[in-house]
This record gives sequence, structure tokens and C-alpha cells, in this order.
Amino acid sequence: MELTDKVLVCKDCGDKFIWTEGEQKFFIDKGLKNIPKRCKSCSAVYKAQLNEKHPQHWITCKICKKKAEVPFEPKSDDILCEDCFHSELKKRNDLILASGEKLPE
Repeated sequence: MELTDKVLVCKDCGDKFIWTEGEQKFFIDKGLKNIPKRCKSCSAVYKAQLNEKHPQHWITCKICKKKAEVPFEPKSDDILCEDCFHSELKKRNDLILASGEKLPE
């Protein structure tokens, strides 16, 4: 699949912005499916508004001990960073599949 820079229109301000080849590759690498709907400045404003409604909280990952931000107030110390969470989820899914069962939906 060949990637090229694409011109998109911001849903908030209506200005055109470029979704670069590198940004598209990042989206593919992270498994993101939706293309950007906002330019960088409108996206920053939108994220700031979300953070006002849903403040971030700092945690220390139970497994790797990295500091990470989460969008919920932790109720215990049994919290994983995003990377460790996905790693543990993959391990669980692999065990389920190895046992011949179907993954939960």
C-alpha cells in the first residue's frame, strides 16, 4: 500500500490541513482506523476541553513500574500502563485460543 500526503478539511474550523505520509504510517502502526477530523490547533483545543471534563491521573504500572497517565481515578495500586495492559491481554487471548475456545466479544 503506497501512502501519499492527503489534504483533509477540519470539521471545526473548516480549514484544510495535510495528513502526512508519516502520520498515516503512525496510524497504521498503532492500528488506528479513523482518519483525523481536526487540524492540529483544533485538535489541541478539543483535547484540552476533554481534559477539563475528564482529568488525567498519574499511576505507576504494577509490572514495569513506569509512570503513566490514565483518564480515571485509580481505586487501587493494581494498575497497568497501556503497553503492559495490551501485553497481558495478548497473553490471555493466546491462552484462550490455545485451549480451543473463542475469544470473548
